[in-house]
Amino acid sequence: MNTLGFCSISALDRPLAAAAELAAKAGFEALEVTARPPHIDPEAGPEAARAQGRAVRENGVEIVAYGSYLGRPGEAEVRHAHREVALAAALKAPLLRVWAEPVGRGPSDLAPTLAWLVAACDAAASEGIRVVVERHLGSFADTPERIAALFKEVDRPNLALNYQVLDALPQEAIDDQAADCRALVGQAAYFHLKNYRAPDDGGALLPGGSLEDGALDYRAILRAAHEAGYAGPMTLEFLSWDAISTEEKVARDITYLRRVLDEVRSENPHGTAP
Repeated sequence: MNTLGFCSISALDRPLAAAAELAAKAGFEALEVTARPPHIDPEAGPEAARAQGRAVRENGVEIVAYGSYLGRPGEAEVRHAHREVALAAALKAPLLRVWAEPVGRGPSDLAPTLAWLVAACDAAASEGIRVVVERHLGSFADTPERIAALFKEVDRPNLALNYQVLDALPQEAIDDQAADCRALVGQAAYFHLKNYRAPDDGGALLPGGSLEDGALDYRAILRAAHEAGYAGPMTLEFLSWDAISTEEKVARDITYLRRVLDEVRSENPHGTAP
């Protein structure tokens, strides 16, 4: 069964303990802790992170992941890798989310990314932590080919994909996303959920859709993940832009998510492709 989590980035308007309380009241089992004040300030050090981790668990949820920004420009050196692993360990997070954006001499210069990513994997292994690379357009973890090449070069058993549908998709790619999930989720140890809006001008998808009513067919995507055997955590990352409270958005999305997961499991109990 998939652990269902909520990403604290969608509740930066309140302290981390209150974000954990929000998640628990909605029925989530876990929280992804985001490396953004007032939740985690990476410069505050492991003791501050340790205290924040205790506050999360005191509110009735576990920590499923530490959502770092390791790998983004300005956060892509070996010293940053060691710092973020230490913070993940202090939080007792089993997953460390990282990015794999080009930071070297050009978009194909993988060497600087390999330096910090290998260091992160090796340091994380000693803490029992898996490093999950978030999938982003323009990164070394966007297309299936680039993901495969990155993982081959890193060659560490505790590296996995943080699967999510690519952002800024053209509208004509909407119907392809279940197949995309089925093809890639086998490499994933983590799964971000978020939906988009389709602008009337036919342009690329924009943020801000609810799981049920956004542009992507999450029923098809979740069915594909189930059929591909994905049993890892699923975390609601971003909420809709509807003019309702955060509490209402969270409750609406988890109700839909639980209903659809129950349905796809009932339709296909063994989780195998028909």
